[in-house]
Amino acid sequence: MKYHMIVATFVFLLMAGQALPQPPGPAVPRPPGPALFQALGPPWAAEVSVPSSRRIQFTSAINGEPYTLFIHVPLTPPPPDGYPVIYVLDGDFLFGMASDISLTIGDPKLTPVVVAIGHGLLENMDVAARYSPRKPGDTSPVGLADIGIALNKLRFHDFTLPVAPNHRAPDWTGLTPDDVGGVDDFLKVIETEIKPKVAAAIPVNKADQAIFGHSIGGLAVLRALFTEPTAFRTFIASSPSIWWDADAILKGEQKFADAVEGGRANPRVLITVGAEEPDSPNPPQSFIATLPPDKAAALNAYVKMAGQWSGMVSGARDLAARLGKIHGGAGYKVRFVAFEGENHASVQPAALSRAMHFAFDQ
Repeated sequence: MKYHMIVATFVFLLMAGQALPQPPGPAVPRPPGPALFQALGPPWAAEVSVPSSRRIQFTSAINGEPYTLFIHVPLTPPPPDGYPVIYVLDGDFLFGMASDISLTIGDPKLTPVVVAIGHGLLENMDVAARYSPRKPGDTSPVGLADIGIALNKLRFHDFTLPVAPNHRAPDWTGLTPDDVGGVDDFLKVIETEIKPKVAAAIPVNKADQAIFGHSIGGLAVLRALFTEPTAFRTFIASSPSIWWDADAILKGEQKFADAVEGGRANPRVLITVGAEEPDSPNPPQSFIATLPPDKAAALNAYVKMAGQWSGMVSGARDLAARLGKIHGGAGYKVRFVAFEGENHASVQPAALSRAMHFAFDQ
């Protein structure tokens, strides 16, 4: 299992109280977890807003999930063709960052509308409660543990491909087949529900739209690139989880190449990583040593298998190199950037900034 997936999975487990003992102190009527999450308790009030922002909330008719669109509109009037747009995945947490970075575009006429796609997890506690493992009848305040579990459940479902039975992580990691594999429906949500809602509310340039995703969100961007290469003008995959399900995403690469070389698609593609991201490490043996023997054996077997899949840095670099060799039209462009000194988490601001300028400031 790649290290960032180990981290994401075990954060999931920690917040569910499955990997750490309950901390000392009085019991709380919610799933036990680290003291940090229990101490912080329910989310706090948001007393500062993002200027020139809007919110659209809806429940998808495609996958039944609730979505919140966090939208930042430029302060300048729209260009004759409408504003360019960037759709940012993991919008609950990246909206503020993306909105600020959009203001760094040199030409105000090129400043995009930011549409950050999220679920309102920091605002709508009903959503957090629905997607976290709270017991029926539990009316205790929703806390950050609930929000973290709900976030993992929703994003893993929306951003990933189904996993073949022989490629699945051990069941005890907490991700079941029902928790993953919804990326194609999610892309339909964007095309048939989100884009029309945005266009109805704001004058946008449908010919100049970009999509950004990080980690498994980057995996979703690659899925969109390979299956819907004309859906956006620009595709930005930040630290994409190419390794998911034994590199299954790469099965769409040849079809994409044929579309580009046949003149049916002409996208711009940016793939980025943090240079300090571990490429293909095992999880710490110090952690595995704490597991019961049966769980340790199952995890070690998975790690051995996953070690044959694409690495985070090398896999992204190799994919960008292959895409760059495709003979496309004049507008076809592929770039790869490894940000020095950045890891899987810290690279996100740099990746978003480069994404904005690659997509619009040129």
